[in-house]
Amino acid sequence: MPAQLDLFRPARHPAKRNPRTMHVIDAGNVPGWGRNGGVRLQCEVCNHETGWVPARSVTAELNGRVCPKCKGVAPQSATDRRET
Repeated sequence: MPAQLDLFRPARHPAKRNPRTMHVIDAGNVPGWGRNGGVRLQCEVCNHETGWVPARSVTAELNGRVCPKCKGVAPQSATDRRET
């Protein structure tokens, strides 16, 4: 017998999306790094660029990575921080 749904359960909050701002700008076969090779990544927010890092899989790299410098959060400009 299937479990009965609880009609008065509080609604769940949607999962928070992890901002992935670093995307592949160059990919290639780096000797000794296995069959996936290596990639170079650049952040769209702060323009941080990595050197060659070992690639995960093609699908994982297409999804992007979280920037270690800005963590995917856009920096506030001076006009955004003004006090009213």
